[in-house]
Amino acid sequence: MIRFRPLPIMTAFVILALGVLVLLGDWQMRRYQEKIALARAPAPEMTLADYQPVEEGVHFVYGVMNGEPGWRVFAPVREGETLIYVDSGFLPGVEPPAPDAVRFPPSLAHGAPIQGRSVRPGEVSPLAAPPSPADRLWFSVDLAAMARASGFDAVADYYIAADYVGEDGRAIANPFAQGGNDPLPPERHLGYAATWWGLALTLLGVYFAYHANVGRLRFGPNALDD
Repeated sequence: MIRFRPLPIMTAFVILALGVLVLLGDWQMRRYQEKIALARAPAPEMTLADYQPVEEGVHFVYGVMNGEPGWRVFAPVREGETLIYVDSGFLPGVEPPAPDAVRFPPSLAHGAPIQGRSVRPGEVSPLAAPPSPADRLWFSVDLAAMARASGFDAVADYYIAADYVGEDGRAIANPFAQGGNDPLPPERHLGYAATWWGLALTLLGVYFAYHANVGRLRFGPNALDD
């Protein structure tokens, strides 16, 4: 036999909190699945050979590569009248770089053909931290806003995710070439989903444990006795 007399106000708050926690977990799981799908269907490859470097318009976008936070280097080039950003490097570290202290990528300045993947970023996340256009710092890829901040127009709606160059001079596959507009790797979203759902289960356990402790939840043949 089970006798359960829930506390009305506490129960209402717990139901509300459970709903929020489950929804947050579901949302993180969807983000994980979306990113895994993008990784399995990478953006198309492209080569840009005839272009002019625009050395005064480099921007930086926050990202996480191999679990390490840092800043992606978005360098602009011109193909005719159109400005195209190239995701061309990664500066590790949480502290934002000083824009004027970062050199324009030498590979682009020398006019070598640019090879990479054509990526159209998704919508800017409403949960992303606000950018600092004056410092050319961004937390989501917003090509139009980046161009406006540097006084450019006619910007392409895609960027080229080129290979990065490691400290040893070897090319490193660009981990952001699958597209999207979220700096977190897929595994981080899976961890967040497990965290939110775990909190929901913990809250449920505390709720029933409290009712059992104060005598409002009883089990056994004498549960109905006052």
